[in-house]
Amino acid sequence: MLAMERAVTGHDLVDCPTTGYSRPAVDVVPFEPWHLRELALQPSQLGLLSTLTIEHGCGLVQAGPSWSAMAGFDVIACAGVIEFWEGRAQAWALLSAQFPQHVKSVHRAVRQFLRGYDVARLECIVDPRDPRTVRWAEHLGFTYESTMPKYTPNGESQDMMVRLR
Repeated sequence: MLAMERAVTGHDLVDCPTTGYSRPAVDVVPFEPWHLRELALQPSQLGLLSTLTIEHGCGLVQAGPSWSAMAGFDVIACAGVIEFWEGRAQAWALLSAQFPQHVKSVHRAVRQFLRGYDVARLECIVDPRDPRTVRWAEHLGFTYESTMPKYTPNGESQDMMVRLR
């Protein structure tokens, strides 16, 4: 889901005291499975923690394009697309507790990627109890499709949202 550019520009600039220049606060890099271990998940995604293994990360790398957003040495987001077959894919994002501090940069990168990602059906699963997640998906062009009962490892319901071309 994140843009394939080294750095996101135009938002969240950080001043570098040694050079006097501003640099983007977020760097977008190719996702690597070990990023999952370094990601301090936001509270609403903590239920997924037990599933975020290196093996799972390897599967995400093979499933489709994926990136991580870094703030310095901190992993603040991992995101990508799982490609099921031609015409259908599912966007995913794992966000750190630091994510709200960098939401503009990450949103811009995700939006840029999605503009160039052409698929007939792009799905996104969100926690309906977290209105910020639902709003973010809506801002990215997803619309509500259905509620999926007992979807998470903890048995919670999730909402399926889609972007159709």
